[in-house]
Amino acid sequence: MTPRLERPVTAGEMRNFKAIDKAFPDLHAEMIDGEVCIDTRATGAHGQMVMSLGAQLLAKWCVMTEVNTVWAGWHGTTYLRPDISVADPSHRGANRKEFPADELILVAEVVSESNPENDTRRKVGKYALAGVPYYLVVDPIEGRCLLYSLPAEGRYRSQVETKFGDPVQLGAPLDAELDTTGLFTY
Repeated sequence: MTPRLERPVTAGEMRNFKAIDKAFPDLHAEMIDGEVCIDTRATGAHGQMVMSLGAQLLAKWCVMTEVNTVWAGWHGTTYLRPDISVADPSHRGANRKEFPADELILVAEVVSESNPENDTRRKVGKYALAGVPYYLVVDPIEGRCLLYSLPAEGRYRSQVETKFGDPVQLGAPLDAELDTTGLFTY
């Protein structure tokens, strides 16, 4: 299936998005297919789960939180800020305002209570289209993790579900096992 491309966001629309984002620092703004999606900042529970997972990969990888993620194939209609972005360790210390999605190895989202379908449905295709090898959805509403992998033709060919408490196996090049015992439901 070929993804449908929307018209590019104009420079003025992107300036407006960035102005709104800057004016309301307590909000978490992203753009998906030209639609601005705003959530309140992560709760303490959300942040604890993000830190728990990110810390497990930090020793070997460049782990970033809420990095402005872009990809040319999104044609300027999508601007995402994943809870966790993992890249090659050579990117440590880089101070970029935007990070290319196709240079990421893993993206993880802890599902928001206010708008879960953004993380569980809408972003899945975006990350697959950009070729991100792994997309991990941590769902505290359902008490499970969904690991998507093997991106091809705008979709992930593999999905593995793991219940909180069971490890999540990440393949090459990460070759890691994420401990999910510190995750909990909302």
